[in-house]
Amino acid sequence: MRRISFVMAAVLMLGTAASLVAQTSPANAAGFVYVNTQRLLESAPGAVDAQETWNRELVQMQEEVRLKRVELDSLLADYRRQETMLSETARQTRQQEMAEKNQVLQQRTLELEDQANQRRQQLLQPILERVQAEIENFRAERGFTMVFDASAAGLIAADPTLDVTDQVLARLQAQGPASSTQP
Repeated sequence: MRRISFVMAAVLMLGTAASLVAQTSPANAAGFVYVNTQRLLESAPGAVDAQETWNRELVQMQEEVRLKRVELDSLLADYRRQETMLSETARQTRQQEMAEKNQVLQQRTLELEDQANQRRQQLLQPILERVQAEIENFRAERGFTMVFDASAAGLIAADPTLDVTDQVLARLQAQGPASSTQP
């Protein structure tokens, strides 16, 4: 008897919950929506300026590496032209010099790559924070339980009516650009 009462109570509770869900919007019924954060980050105010700033700085870093590579290539070409005329000691000295310059070039290249990655993160951080804050505000205001990222590898398929990327993007664009992305 108790078991039947428990089952009946559960059925009544599910029925009540179902009727409440039926009265809400389709997205609210699920409590879950998704956004494409990649698209938000690319389209958010200030994103284009940040990308352009990073591209300019990256070109400067690449030019530094290119000039060092040209210098090393020139040393190698000179060495090859003179190799047969050099003494064994002079050849070893030049080879060591080129190896050291090559090592310096490789180290500087890694340093510049790290610097470029850090700079990109620095430029994108304010935009990323605004996007995350706006997603959270949107979620809280609309009463969603969770917001998934459609650009992440975990979301395989979803109802397109649950995509709120355009709504979040409109809210971001209404705020205008983030604080300056310049150094």
